[in-house]
Amino acid sequence: MFSKKSDGIPKRWARERPGFARVFDRAKAMAPRKTLSGQGYCAATAEEVVARVSQGEMLSAVCADPAMPSLRTVMRWRSEHPEFAEEMRLAREALAERFSDLGWTMALEATPQTAFLTQVRLKQLRWTAAVLGPRTHGRLKAADPPEPPQTHTVLLRHFRIEEEAGTGRQRVVGFTPDPDTLLPVRTSEGPWKEPVDPVAKAAGIQALIEAGRSGGARRLEARDAAEDAARDAARDAARERRDDPEGWL
Repeated sequence: MFSKKSDGIPKRWARERPGFARVFDRAKAMAPRKTLSGQGYCAATAEEVVARVSQGEMLSAVCADPAMPSLRTVMRWRSEHPEFAEEMRLAREALAERFSDLGWTMALEATPQTAFLTQVRLKQLRWTAAVLGPRTHGRLKAADPPEPPQTHTVLLRHFRIEEEAGTGRQRVVGFTPDPDTLLPVRTSEGPWKEPVDPVAKAAGIQALIEAGRSGGARRLEARDAAEDAARDAARDAARERRDDPEGWL
């Protein structure tokens, strides 16, 4: 703590040393101070901060006012109170609009003599407007956060053969998992059928094989006969052309 005598030393140093003055002003802006309603968040003070920023005053200048909270307090309010953070975002976008309008006016009033100075100021205004309102004036538009991945539940239906006791008849039964419990639930039942005799089934399969073989042999014989007939006809035609080249016979 500074005494009354030493309280004026920092102020004197600030007047004599420009570097210390900048550091001293920054420390005063960041130092915690009581708000108009005492410690803690004050809705009226927060509304005043928002109004002054939206009217064209920089936040650092507002916080430099002894009647306003410090810059650190305003940052804490923004992190702890979403409604105040949203109002500050809108106020900063309004300030970015003011800078945009100011830049347009400066561009219209530029002359050949002030063109370079106007260009420097416009670059700074453009950068400041992008920082204040990244959603409206930033080059890289803020994107919404990605949506959480959607989950898909795939239910596989399976079947099994059920046998009737006593008769030996069989049928196909289908099961589908329940979406909530994922336990199999019986959903379909086929008609009862007599059991298949393996001996008769094997005999039927062998009969089909033999029929296919015999049918294939008949097709081969018919193809060979057609090829022989075509060769004979070609040979007879060649013989006739050789025996009667002028076509008198």
